[in-house]
Amino acid sequence: MFLKRNVDVMSFFTDEQLSALTAEIERHTYAKGQTVIFQGEISHNFHIVKQGKVQVYAKEGGDKALLGELNPGEFFGEMSLLDSTTASATIRAAEDNTEILMISHDNFKRMLRENPALEMALREKVAERQRQRHAAMEARKKGGPPPAPPVGGPAR
Repeated sequence: MFLKRNVDVMSFFTDEQLSALTAEIERHTYAKGQTVIFQGEISHNFHIVKQGKVQVYAKEGGDKALLGELNPGEFFGEMSLLDSTTASATIRAAEDNTEILMISHDNFKRMLRENPALEMALREKVAERQRQRHAAMEARKKGGPPPAPPVGGPAR
């Protein structure tokens, strides 16, 4: 079970819950450079990188900056679903045959109801990513190299 082993925020779920969820997941494959989500777009899905990797870009003040990469087991789209906001970054496939699992809005909300600890873990991840984004943008403004891009990684 990929979700249980590789997506740390899914550790809150029983095998039965994950089996039921897996049956409803959509799978999409992207070519290198293909956009999964555009910054400013309303996202209706929780996305999990299953294979390959994606790059995270944000445009602020006219500059487009690479904020980092997300690898298998890492996720995105949670901010839009938690707070009913638009996507804060553009996500593009960094490799051919990048496979993304998509959990619908309704299934995501059901996941939150079934596992209240999930929302806290996701909000911690959102805060971490916002700190990293701010640091990357500040480094760009100062003309220095951006900090190492650990945008993804497990939520703690």
